[in-house]
Amino acid sequence: MDAVSSSSSQMEPEEKPFVRLAWGKFIRPSREQLLTALFFWAVILLGAVLRFWDLGSRPLHHDESQHAYFALFLMHNMEHWKQCFTAAIPCYRYDPLLHGPFQFHAIALVYKLSQLLGAPDQGVNTTTVRIAAALLGTVIVGLPYFLRDYLGKLGAWSACLLLAISPSMVYFSRFAREDIYMACFTLLLVVATGRYIRERKLGWLVLAAAGFMLSYATKEATFLTMAIFGSFVGALLVWELGVRRPWAWGAVGEPREGGRRWQPRSWGPLLLGLYFVVLAIVAKVFFGWMKELSAYSNDPRTGVIADGVVQQLKTVTVGLVPWVGIVLGCYVLSILLREMLGRMALPGQSRLARWVKREEQPVLDTLLHLPWTHWFFALLTAWAIFLLLFTVLFTNIRGGIGDGIWQGLYYWLKQQQVARGDQPWYYYLLLIPLYEQVGVVFGLVGMLRCVLKPSRFRLFVLYWCVGNVCIYSWAAEKMPWLMIHMTMPLMLLAAIGLQPMVIRLYNFVGTWAKRSPTVESDSLVRPAYASNGMLWRTRWRSAGAIFAVLMALVLLLPTLHNMYEVNYVHAADGPHEMMVYVQTTTDVNLVMAKLDALDKKLYGGKHLLPIGVMPYANWPFQWYLRNYINVCYDFPTTCPAFVSVTQVIIAGDDDLTSALPQYGGTPKNPGAYSLQIYHMRTWWDEGYKPAPCLPMRNGQCVSRSIWGRVGLGLWLSYGDTPPPGAHFDLGLAVKNVWQWWWERRAIGDTNGSYNMGLFIRNNLATSP
Repeated sequence: MDAVSSSSSQMEPEEKPFVRLAWGKFIRPSREQLLTALFFWAVILLGAVLRFWDLGSRPLHHDESQHAYFALFLMHNMEHWKQCFTAAIPCYRYDPLLHGPFQFHAIALVYKLSQLLGAPDQGVNTTTVRIAAALLGTVIVGLPYFLRDYLGKLGAWSACLLLAISPSMVYFSRFAREDIYMACFTLLLVVATGRYIRERKLGWLVLAAAGFMLSYATKEATFLTMAIFGSFVGALLVWELGVRRPWAWGAVGEPREGGRRWQPRSWGPLLLGLYFVVLAIVAKVFFGWMKELSAYSNDPRTGVIADGVVQQLKTVTVGLVPWVGIVLGCYVLSILLREMLGRMALPGQSRLARWVKREEQPVLDTLLHLPWTHWFFALLTAWAIFLLLFTVLFTNIRGGIGDGIWQGLYYWLKQQQVARGDQPWYYYLLLIPLYEQVGVVFGLVGMLRCVLKPSRFRLFVLYWCVGNVCIYSWAAEKMPWLMIHMTMPLMLLAAIGLQPMVIRLYNFVGTWAKRSPTVESDSLVRPAYASNGMLWRTRWRSAGAIFAVLMALVLLLPTLHNMYEVNYVHAADGPHEMMVYVQTTTDVNLVMAKLDALDKKLYGGKHLLPIGVMPYANWPFQWYLRNYINVCYDFPTTCPAFVSVTQVIIAGDDDLTSALPQYGGTPKNPGAYSLQIYHMRTWWDEGYKPAPCLPMRNGQCVSRSIWGRVGLGLWLSYGDTPPPGAHFDLGLAVKNVWQWWWERRAIGDTNGSYNMGLFIRNNLATSP
């Protein structure tokens, strides 16, 4: 990764350290440094306010309730830490179904700190559940500050601002789900790696290792990140190996004439093209093999064999880990002995290292000059984090090591056959533009700038964004929370696209106010120009900058409106927000208020009310009923003796068919309970999915339209009930999207819901 090579970034003033030391005393920072700090901290503060404001008002999503509950379970485990070593009590263990262990440790820590600070509900509530997500979401806003060498100071500030106000980044920073943690650690990995390549300081490499392992301990999608990053690093190494080898005649950089002008200067382009051809073949074979392996592991006839193989891999791995540690320790000891005897060659003394030029081959130079202490402490840091989290604070060492290495990968592989969400390949290409107008438009501009004025870092961000869009669109599971892994690099690209405009705006304000030096070169701001050509070029550039400013302001309006609507108006309203997807409704709060009132009336508020929760209502009620003592889940199967004393029953929609005649009775034979129906969850209409295809005898198929699956074009034009023979209508589609943007008038049906029934005994005076 190298610095931005565009002229605009070079026109920015050289940045000096914010605080300098002289003779043991601090030197007062300059006015420019104070303004820089002020502007960056203002954006970070804005991001924090948007993420923490009214954080606990939205009911917990189904997944949030599970994360919140098991984090509470872990906190209680840590109060009896020693008993978890012997399995004397049930203890939290890593389960890839709920993703990595980091979020449970983080939320449990927040619970404990909130308890110590005297927060309501003993520190356990819908606000404290989301504090860790909001905090790391705020960290994301500040991380581009450390990319000033690559983005330019104003470009980095623009990236911070875009991340601060992005509708999706704000929403999922207010959502207790692992994706925002993973996004934070991924960006930390990028920032720390970029800084290490430039500065070669141990601390940055250790931070990069920590970022990688924390991401791995957060979510299995880290495998996809590593596929993108690893393939790009491979491409960089291939390029750097070939870039200094001349193609056919003369040296690299020697002027060429005639037909030679069209020939590559070095072997770099040819080797790079060959690399991507080989990579494409390997990827096709690998993904095909993965698909077959996923089908094999999900097949009931062969799944048992696959389970056995994975278990054997865990056993072998646990047995090998101590020996790997011994070998590594011996190797480090040999290095220390050679250093003591003066026989240790310094980094970079090999023939290849002497051939490498740091300016032209920074990544290769970094690897060849890497001190052993740097990779050793980075490896040690990553391994320590792995052990700490996957073994659950060392209470499950053997199981944690085996599961941490193999179980997550195996689970992710099996899920590729499940295809949770059943979304079409264009899902993210529909979802992201609906919300991220500034990011999408200027992200495309940034892509163009990355191609026209490339640098290693710019090409990396471009590859990262496009690669994520492709690989997440390929992956079987497509969900709205995964969009932030595409949105985050898109915001960096948008900052690159906005950079020239921001610089010219900065210059204009500075020149007009006559208070701050301009960022442009003197030739662009002096009153006398060298030629009329320069004058016209300057005017065209100024006109372009003005147009870009107006475009940015126009696009900022729907972006900010979307951010406000999805986070503070319709945050719990699935039918009106595609990003919300499926969400627990406020009816859950209403049900809990009724239960609390009934418990207070009958038992003095001691949470003794006998409650039966049927299987399809277990979540989110296992979280909401956490303080109630007399609760039977999977009612009545797990507690048949409890039926006679149960005063309240909560049933999910799928439970109501059997529960209604049994507990609610019939018109001719009233039951012992009265029933009230509520919405447990509501969701966004999915008519944009392709119409089902019916196979015909001739081998062809025809499409038929059924409710909820009419195809993208018809859905945008008519919702999920297009008239017979209808076709895509651009005017209607624009009108519907416009009405959704400004009025939140849903596209398609708004009645999609999953209901729940609240049964209360008839002999209780309180009605449901």
